Amino acid sequence: MRRPGYRPVALENSLATETVIDSPRRSDGVPEKVANQLRGMIARGRFMPGIRLGQAELAEQFNVSRVPVREALKLLSSEGIVEHDPNRGFFVTRLSSDEAEQLFTMRHLIEDKFFETIEWPDKATLTDLERREKHLEALLDEHNWTDWWPEHREFHTIIFNMSPKKFMMREAMRLWALTDRFRALLPMPRPKSAERSVLEKDEFIDAMRRKDRKKLIEVRAFRRKTFEKLLLETLRDRGL
Repeated sequence: MRRPGYRPVALENSLATETVIDSPRRSDGVPEKVANQLRGMIARGRFMPGIRLGQAELAEQFNVSRVPVREALKLLSSEGIVEHDPNRGFFVTRLSSDEAEQLFTMRHLIEDKFFETIEWPDKATLTDLERREKHLEALLDEHNWTDWWPEHREFHTIIFNMSPKKFMMREAMRLWALTDRFRALLPMPRPKSAERSVLEKDEFIDAMRRKDRKKLIEVRAFRRKTFEKLLLETLRDRGL
C-alpha cells in the first residue's frame, strides 16, 4: 500500500540508460523494472559475483523506496541471479564452470525444442528486428556495452515471444538470463572474432525471413555452443 502523498518516481542511474516511470495509478511494475536494471548491471559487470547488494544503497541509487528494491531482489533470488542469506542480506551469485555447464545443458535441451514452436514474424516485425540488429552492431562497433545489453535483451525477448508456448518461453528466457550474466567475464568482442560471431544476428534473421526452421535452430545452437565454449575456457582459466 502506498504512503499518503506518495509521488510517482523515476528509476534511473548513471550506469544504465533505461528510465522507468511509475504510473500514478499503478506501481506494481516497479519491482520488475528494478530487477531488469539489476540484471543488466550484473551482466555488464557493474555488480560483480559475490558483492553484497545493500537495499538502502540501491533504493537511493534508483530513487525508489526499499519495498520495490526488496521485491526485485527476491525475484532475482528466485531466478538464481542473486543469493539471499537471511542473516547477511542479498549477494550477487558467484559463478562457476560447473554451474555454467549445467545451465547450458538445460538450454540446449529446452531451446532446440522451444524454437520448433516459434511462429514466423510478419513483415513489420521482421523489419523491426533488422533495424535492431543494425543498431546492436553499431553499439558493438562503438564498444558501448552499457546500451548494448538492454537492447540485446529486448531483441531476444521479441523473438522468444513469437512462440505461443508461454510456459516454455518463460523457462527459456530464465535460463538465457542466467547464462547471460556470465557475459561480464568476457572482454568486449573484437570485430571478425569468434566472440563477435556469437553476437551477430544476420544469419538468424535470414533464417526467419526464409522461414527455414532447420537453419534457425542450427544457427541458434551454433552461437549458444560457441558462447558456452568461450565462457568455460574463461572460467577454467580463472580457476572457477
